[in-house]
Amino acid sequence: MIDSPEQPPSRREKNKAATRTAIVHAALAQLETAGYAALTAESVAEAAGISRRTFFNYFPSIEAALNEPTRLLLENAVAVLDELDPAIDLLSAAVTTVESLVDPALLEPIANLYLHASAHPQMARMQLEAWNDCAEALTEIVTARAPHGTALAASVFAHSVIGAGKAAFAAWSRELGESPDASDPRRTQLLRATLAEAVAQLRDGFPSLQQRAPHPRKA
Repeated sequence: MIDSPEQPPSRREKNKAATRTAIVHAALAQLETAGYAALTAESVAEAAGISRRTFFNYFPSIEAALNEPTRLLLENAVAVLDELDPAIDLLSAAVTTVESLVDPALLEPIANLYLHASAHPQMARMQLEAWNDCAEALTEIVTARAPHGTALAASVFAHSVIGAGKAAFAAWSRELGESPDASDPRRTQLLRATLAEAVAQLRDGFPSLQQRAPHPRKA
């Protein structure tokens, strides 16, 4: 059977995608200029050129709109992994996937959101939900790529990779310090490199931890 060609998105679908993007951009812009406490559905809707009701047709909350870049990036990462050659071992495939995250349009807002979320528990909870959703999707891919593995092994692998990603964000934030320069493009480069290094630690068996501390000889 010959697969039918994929139909291009309709005008309605394009308009919906444009509205969704406008809402996210408005929320992110206001977050940077006015701060999280000043964000409301009304202010974001007005900036996006839509009604408050339309805002809630697209997102259930301000936090969900702010978390959209994180969701998209994690979805893209899962899609990249799913398309890789099944012959590639899982950990090497995970490193390749992380190294493919080169689009600053996706990574930069996530970097900013992570820094803001550290001071706002509700934002932090939304990000945690996105990471957990990604872990579930990754578990399904791992199960398909390694059908002879156990369900527990697939889940442990997926959550280990996600844990490495979260640890990378934390390490990146610490390295930036308390007052990072939002205009410095090296921030995103550093985050991408830190993410890749974190997953590589899993792949390579934590080589730095294999160095044993010397034990003093007993007299």
